[in-house]
Amino acid sequence: MELKSVYPVKINLLPHQYITKRTPDWVRLFFIVILILLSFLSYFFYINLDVKTSSLGGDIEFLELKLANLQEREKRIEEVQTQINVKEEKMNTLKHLIKGEPDWLKIVYILGRCMPRDLHWDRVSFDSSSFNCQGQVYSIFSLSQFIYSLGQYRDLFSQVDFESLILGEEGAYHFELSGKLETP
Repeated sequence: MELKSVYPVKINLLPHQYITKRTPDWVRLFFIVILILLSFLSYFFYINLDVKTSSLGGDIEFLELKLANLQEREKRIEEVQTQINVKEEKMNTLKHLIKGEPDWLKIVYILGRCMPRDLHWDRVSFDSSSFNCQGQVYSIFSLSQFIYSLGQYRDLFSQVDFESLILGEEGAYHFELSGKLETP
């Protein structure tokens, strides 16, 4: 019969002087510690780089949205700029047309301001470079004063000509004047 023990027992029968003590292998222990440290460092750098790449991915998405928004704004700005260019072209055309046309309001105002009280117009016609008026006056002096007053405005009326003068039955003179307008 054999004795069975639950716990294995080891007995070293060598004399105590021949038993070698097991000392730790410092080189192997040192490499294991370095290996553990390197694995922790690599894990730390991996996590750190993963966080950075995910944040950079979020930044890229944000910048792409911003770029799309800026491109849309640029298109709107270009559309507005083309509208502005069209309106500026129209304004330049209008300015050119206005510069070539006399200032009719100023001309009519000056004609009315220079008219004596006893001078009346029966008919006035304007052309782009001249005017013609027919009317009645009760004094030749008033008519000459009217022609002289128009002559003072050489910047508007380059020439005022006396066409005809007829004495009417009621004592009024019927006259006809023509003049050339100074075009800008």
